[in-house]
Amino acid sequence: MPLQDLTPQLRTRLSRVERIVGLFVFAATVMMIGGLAFYLYQTAERRGWFVLKAPYFTYLRTGSGLKPGEKVKMMGFEVGEITEVESMPVGSDYEVYVEFTVTGKYAGYVWSDSTVNVKSLGFLGGRYLEVNKGDASGKSGKVYASYKIKENRVILEMLADKEGHYVPFVPGRSKIYLQALESPDLSSEMDAIVKRAREALPFVLALTNQVTRVMDNTAEATGRLNQLLDQAGPIVTNLAFISANLRDPHGALGEWILPVQLHQQIEQTVLSMNEAMKAASATLTNANAQLTDVGAGIDKNLENLAGITAALRRQVESNTNLLGGVSRLVIDTDDMVQGLKRHWLLRSAFRTNPPPASRTGTLRPANPKRP
Repeated sequence: MPLQDLTPQLRTRLSRVERIVGLFVFAATVMMIGGLAFYLYQTAERRGWFVLKAPYFTYLRTGSGLKPGEKVKMMGFEVGEITEVESMPVGSDYEVYVEFTVTGKYAGYVWSDSTVNVKSLGFLGGRYLEVNKGDASGKSGKVYASYKIKENRVILEMLADKEGHYVPFVPGRSKIYLQALESPDLSSEMDAIVKRAREALPFVLALTNQVTRVMDNTAEATGRLNQLLDQAGPIVTNLAFISANLRDPHGALGEWILPVQLHQQIEQTVLSMNEAMKAASATLTNANAQLTDVGAGIDKNLENLAGITAALRRQVESNTNLLGGVSRLVIDTDDMVQGLKRHWLLRSAFRTNPPPASRTGTLRPANPKRP
């Protein structure tokens, strides 16, 4: 039916329905667009599209167990992921190039002294990267932040060298190198252990053979020892009998060595020696007393002698002139006697013996022989 054929009432009612349907369609469209936007936002947030990603790279000896998408850890937390694992060109100093990112606030923990550890994951050859955070305390020297970040969202500059120089950050091209501390993966270590065990197996077998021979020798020595113990049984019995005799007072070893008579004589000798020692002690005591008295008498005599010599010295000192006169008198008397000896009247009174004549005569020269 054409719209012009409708009555005004129907036209008004139809316009209201059209507006309601239009509003419903508009609301449904808005809700659908909002839900799609919310889904996209949640997906982007879950995948880290809005999270800061700081790029880093390192070099390894092997890329075994590493692949893009694997998580990167720091302090036990997942802080990023590996983005690229590629082999280096032929002739390069390194074998494998590994690029990874550190997201969000964890990028602020990476400083100029940070390193990367490559650790094993399980027994199937898996490995993962763990970033060591930098020491910003200054204990290990002056360090610098790897990136200058604004509000944990935008990277402004990156560290160019260890001296603290920064250059502008270029997304997609700029990245910072971190030194890798790579240990051999678990499978390589197991292969090396198996190889060493295989090489050491002949020595182990030789050692087991030696141990077997030692055990055989030990068993043989044990059998011989049992035989010796069986043979030593009578010896032990005899020793027990002898020791029982030694414990008997009447058959002790002392009585065997020292008979009763000799023992009595030794006791008498010891008693006599004891009495002699007592007498000698008394004699020594008396001699000591007498020596003490003699010493006291000698001291008194020495004191008296000292007094006499002192008195004599005083007498000599007081009679110095007398001694000089006597000495002069003796000298004059000697001169007088010598003068009397030379006087002609008294010379005969002081005769002296002539010197003895020589017994050898005068030697005459021998007559020379005539020719």
